This record gives sequence, C-alpha cells and structure tokens, in this order.
Amino acid sequence: MVAAVFSQWNYRFNMNQSILIIEDDPKLRSGLMDNLAFEGYRVSGTWNAVLGEKMWHEVDPALVILDLMLPGKNGFRLLREMRAKGAKTPVLILSARGEEWDKVKGFRLGCDDYMVKPFSIIELLERIRAIIRRSIPSEPISDRVVLPGLELDLVTHELMMDKDLIMLTGRQFELMAYFMRNPGRVISRRELLKKVWHTSSDMSTRTVDVHVVALRKKLRTGAFQIEAVYKAGYRLSFNLSATK
Repeated sequence: MVAAVFSQWNYRFNMNQSILIIEDDPKLRSGLMDNLAFEGYRVSGTWNAVLGEKMWHEVDPALVILDLMLPGKNGFRLLREMRAKGAKTPVLILSARGEEWDKVKGFRLGCDDYMVKPFSIIELLERIRAIIRRSIPSEPISDRVVLPGLELDLVTHELMMDKDLIMLTGRQFELMAYFMRNPGRVISRRELLKKVWHTSSDMSTRTVDVHVVALRKKLRTGAFQIEAVYKAGYRLSFNLSATK
C-alpha cells in the first residue's frame, strides 16, 4: 500500500526523469551517469546501438543521450530506425563529429539537440533540463504542494497536516518544500545544502542536521515523518502506525 502511494507521488512530482546514455567510451559514460545521478535523474547506459535499442524499449526514458561513432551500427542509423518505429523520445546527440553536415543530418533524422565533444557538463545539464521541460505537458502553476494529508502553501508558508496548522520558520519551510517535492527519496545532506541553502561550499552538514531535527519535532504526531537514513541523509516517509 505504502509503496503504491509513493509510486503515485513520484510520478506526479518527478514525471519520467530517466535518461538513457548510449556511449562506447566507458570513462565518459560512467562520468555522465555519475553526474546525472547526482542531479536526481534515474540513469542507465550501454555501449552499442543493439543494446541501446533494447534498453530504449525497456526503460522508456525521458531522454536519450546518443553517441554517433558506435561499434557496429552507428548512432545515425539507430536514430533513423527508432524514429521510423514511432519512437518520440527526445534525443540529444553528443559526438566528436562537429561538422555542419553532421549536425544537419542529426536534426533531419529527428534529434532534439546536438552537442560536440569536448563539452561543458554545466551546459549539458542545462540543455537536458530544457529538453525534458519542453517534453512535459504544461500544467497550471500551483501555489501549493499537496500530498494526502499534507499541504504546504508556497505563498503563506503555512503547513497543514491532517487539518492542523503547523508554523514553520523560513528555512524549515524551504526544507519542507524540498522534501515534499521528493517524497520517499533519500536526500543527502550535501544535496540539501546545494538545493535549500544554495551553496556548494564546505559549510558544515551539521547545519542541515540542526534544522531537520527542529522540523522533525513539528511533524512528530503526523503520518509523515522525516526519517534519518544512516550515512545517507534524510527522506520524507509515511508512518503507517500514525494512521491506525
């Protein structure tokens, strides 16, 4: 029951954030997978077009990052065949082939973006976000984050839990908003520093612990709890016993 509820929430808030990387360079593929996983994407990868096509069908990714110079069947051919089969998955070509005709050919075959190696990982991440954002059907902007029995007003900063009003400080509000947008997912202290405190400095993770502990106390009697995960971080979990 709990797993099914979290599955529904994850679909609502994260949509389909999986990325498939088809790249034959193992170091580059591994580096890309690590960077994308750190950003919160679900990442899978392979080294050739045959396995890439199989995983494309199995994973149904939100985005495919495709190299061109693959062993056997090249990336152009894979892209052509997948588009002919009706695949509408956005594709970002990432290749050392930087000639104008290569780019034109890629777009004519149906790629959504084209980047040339070597590349900036920061630029790549921004292009990925833009492609995925364009591919998700637009929805009205909401001023509330809502989970069953839990509602956070993004304008007034008020948290309603089972119809009880819980007052939050500014930082507690920002933490709660981030947890509610990522229900059930383990979030590291470093990620919280980056996403909530907006810093990548060496600020002590103890800062996170202090604020999370204060927030946990305010949620103590509800069905939702911020759970400490040993050596990993925190996650917003559903306390089944609180509903009995």
